[in-house]
Amino acid sequence: MGRRGWHMKEEEFIRDNYATMTAKELQKGLLAISGRVRSEDSINAKVKRLKDDGVITWLRDGETVTRALIQRRKKI
Repeated sequence: MGRRGWHMKEEEFIRDNYATMTAKELQKGLLAISGRVRSEDSINAKVKRLKDDGVITWLRDGETVTRALIQRRKKI
């Protein structure tokens, strides 16, 4: 299967929720709004592109980082 482009609504969702949602949480939200299954890797790659383009200029809050580490089962 080839690459699928990102809908504007998906990009808006990532931009609006990046600071407070982990990649797993973003993945569930994107599925709900677009019906498309996006892998955590594709979401992280999209976030990197949005940061490179200056669309996202902020960091995740500490609570979100902690949840992400727990979801990935990393020691904190």
